[in-house]
Amino acid sequence: MTSEILKSNRPFVLILAILSGFALWFLTIVYPPVLDFKMDSSSMPLYKLALGFFKGNMIILNVFAFLLIIIQSLLIVKLNQKYILINARTFLPAFFYILISSSLIDIQGINPVLLGNFFIFFALDLIFKIYRSDYALSQIYLAGFFIAIASLIWAPFAIFQLLIWASLIIMRPFIGREWIVSILGFLTPVLFAFVMYYVFLDNVALYTILYNIKNEFMIVTNFKSISLSSILFYSFLLFIILIASYNIIRNYQNRKIKTRKYFVINLLYFLIGLSIFLFFKRVSYEIIYILSIPVSFLLTDYFYSTKKSFFLNIVLLLLYAGLVYMQIAHSN
Repeated sequence: MTSEILKSNRPFVLILAILSGFALWFLTIVYPPVLDFKMDSSSMPLYKLALGFFKGNMIILNVFAFLLIIIQSLLIVKLNQKYILINARTFLPAFFYILISSSLIDIQGINPVLLGNFFIFFALDLIFKIYRSDYALSQIYLAGFFIAIASLIWAPFAIFQLLIWASLIIMRPFIGREWIVSILGFLTPVLFAFVMYYVFLDNVALYTILYNIKNEFMIVTNFKSISLSSILFYSFLLFIILIASYNIIRNYQNRKIKTRKYFVINLLYFLIGLSIFLFFKRVSYEIIYILSIPVSFLLTDYFYSTKKSFFLNIVLLLLYAGLVYMQIAHSN
């Protein structure tokens, strides 16, 4: 396997990504571990509703979680094809998304971040669509709506409302109605859920949800522990991210204005996700599902903009070696 093959637009790249992901998920699917996600103990209403469909069958839940990874990887490819974030039709973003989001065995399984992430893709699609749109009220409303749906699955997703407002500043002239509409879009499902619980369902359940939301936004007080193998893998990944970021900064002025704006939004998305991880006590390494989206675009752009095939092949080799080492270390 070489970087040149991965940069091609052949379906083989997607097949390789799915097979690699399945290899990483195989033991989790066949022998479901008992996972303790802090966020599961304070589930939001839509997450509880989704879990109810599977009646606690862990194998089916894990298969569903893996299918969500595959679907989201395809949504990344579609976003690139639609808005040309990277000036090439390629399955490489899906390849990176599947590998990175599946890298940590401890978070493999259904959880609210992975499920809510699905709706964030729809919000991103609508945010990108508002660039130079003559009438963007419907897109802005729906972007807020989908972020609210995601937050009813996992409360910290509500912070991504900031991404809508930042995007309005970056891509639109100031139009007061658009800012109001973004808030209305967010409030629609939130107020609907509040009224449903307050008027028609159990008030005690409503107070429990409000208490759980407060817990989700508790500030971190201690460092999150991580294994040595994970430290080595993510340190190397961070090193490549920094190189890729420098490459974008160096060639920033040579890119189209639209591409520049999309990359700024991509960066803000990454920073919001990273801030949620760093500052909120109950947020753990499930945040990888969120961070994998901007990182996948960033790495794909770097792979297409650099001509150093030998270096790229070394990067791929080390990524796979790191993944294998993490699997071995976890099994011991």
